[in-house]
Amino acid sequence: MKQLLLFSFLLLATFSNAQMNLIKNAGFERDLINWSGQENAALSPYEKKTGRNSVVINQFTGAEWKALDQTILIPKNSYAIECSAWMKTDQVENQKEEYKAAAIIVEFTNAADKQVGSETIGRAKNTTDWTNYKKAVKIPADAKKIRIMLALAQTNGTVFFDDINLKALGEEEYAKVDSQNK
Repeated sequence: MKQLLLFSFLLLATFSNAQMNLIKNAGFERDLINWSGQENAALSPYEKKTGRNSVVINQFTGAEWKALDQTILIPKNSYAIECSAWMKTDQVENQKEEYKAAAIIVEFTNAADKQVGSETIGRAKNTTDWTNYKKAVKIPADAKKIRIMLALAQTNGTVFFDDINLKALGEEEYAKVDSQNK
């Protein structure tokens, strides 16, 4: 009986860990704690998807790269990640280059912090309502860390982000999610 109970707790802990959000302060309820690039953003208690706050990045001239980011160690035995985030834009300029937009980007790095892969989860221009961007991405074999970036990438305008979620997936979970998205 004790072995069955122990096995049940172990199984529950494994399942819970796989479904846990790896992002800290994902809804910006605790100021900008755990996020780098705080000089590029501010909290917005007025435009938010849920909770008390969202984060906003404004840029009116200059069209520079402005972003918040957070780096996470990839959990052992992870095959892929699933990232989702809510984003709303206001008058984000439409530049000639597609990448110059409001964006949610995940970057994979190796043990030496060298980029080994990158994937855009969502991108928006012009004025949009709150939209959920969600994508599952296979982790490159030599990746050790994930850096998630919430950016206003070399353009002007305003972008809001809220409820960022990053989950580690096993190979079977990824296959199921990936087949649903096709």
